Amino acid sequence: MMALTLSNKVQNFTGREIVLKAESVSVSYGNFLAVSSVSLEIPQNQIVAFIGPSGCGKSTILRCFNRMNDLLPGARVERKIYFYGVDLYDQKVDAVSVRRCIGMVFQQPNPFPQSIYKNIAYAARVNGYQGDMDDLVERALRQAFLWDEVKDRLKKSALSLSGGQQQRLCIARALAIEPAVLLMDEPCSALDPISTRKIEELLFQLKQNYTIIIVTHNIQQASRISDWTAFFNVKTTAKGEKTGYLVEFEGTESIFGTPQQEATRDYVNGRFG
Repeated sequence: MMALTLSNKVQNFTGREIVLKAESVSVSYGNFLAVSSVSLEIPQNQIVAFIGPSGCGKSTILRCFNRMNDLLPGARVERKIYFYGVDLYDQKVDAVSVRRCIGMVFQQPNPFPQSIYKNIAYAARVNGYQGDMDDLVERALRQAFLWDEVKDRLKKSALSLSGGQQQRLCIARALAIEPAVLLMDEPCSALDPISTRKIEELLFQLKQNYTIIIVTHNIQQASRISDWTAFFNVKTTAKGEKTGYLVEFEGTESIFGTPQQEATRDYVNGRFG
């Protein structure tokens, strides 16, 4: 199987490198078409927010970028997704290597029932890290703005942390394998406002070194933290099924200030969703 490489560089009209590119991507679960014909380009070192009502396909598309849908029975992804020009769904590309380059943080914090230290070290060891583990653990925890809070209790269970600290630990664990992209599926939905603010402040720092795609139901959060916003919606097919689709993908200021589509305008103004 082929490991991913970053040798191919692609630029769009903004002059920024394009990290991920989806071309007319559709995802089905069995006979059900969950999301249809999504095309977009994700620029490097930017925060991209996916917004839209429930069932619109935003999390489904997010999972396509690191082939998490491969793990779901009956899931089928059609057309192309490129990572620095490499087709992620080429039969020669190893899905595990995809997930090393494109990490993911889930809605609910999911630390391992082990020590804080081992949560970071385990992820690194599984991915073949051979360097100084103490240095890596400290570096990952510092990147996640968590080091000062836990440096004196690294041997304590990760489950002893607060919900917000657990989520930052999961981010640190994802960063320990040094991905190029960080996918985040509603990472703040289970957190209190103070923890949410800390995560948002963290994302501003992380985008200097990582490309971040975040799914959020919080419209205000998307407007605060993202550089680009993709608005997804739901349409009814001829069969009477609900299918998600991409309505509009533009700079966040445009989406929230001067959206091109009426549905986008209605959604960001709270008329539905």
